Amino acid sequence: MTAPGIEGLPPDQRVHAELRDLRTQMGGVHGSMVAASDGFLISCDIPELEPTRIAALIAATLGLARQATQATGRGRFREAVARGSDGYLAVFAVGDDAVLAVIGTDDLNIGMLHYQIRDLIKRITSHLAQFEWGWQGSMRPDAAADGLSSP
Repeated sequence: MTAPGIEGLPPDQRVHAELRDLRTQMGGVHGSMVAASDGFLISCDIPELEPTRIAALIAATLGLARQATQATGRGRFREAVARGSDGYLAVFAVGDDAVLAVIGTDDLNIGMLHYQIRDLIKRITSHLAQFEWGWQGSMRPDAAADGLSSP
């Protein structure tokens, strides 16, 4: 399920279109976001929440989950799902450098989310690889505006 009409858009707008499409096409998805593994917000489609704060929390979730899977011998982190009294938070690794978070209501079909998320992650990874600053290269999104390269 690729978001329609996104081929000609810049990479950041393609990522946002994919997130918006997930929310509109899948019942129970309240919103979603993509952040860099260091907490830098890449794209957000979550109504009524402060995205930069959520991006930092999601990056922290990614970091802890990675450590936990490695410490327990479960291999590389792929996903973590938390269920609260009012719904779900699902966090998925997008390669080594980014994270996708999906916020769902209590009505979210978590099995269907897992089924559809694999293809979405592949598409988002492809979009991120096309950022002008070289997503997995020497430039980071937060440094690109300043012309600074990350260590």
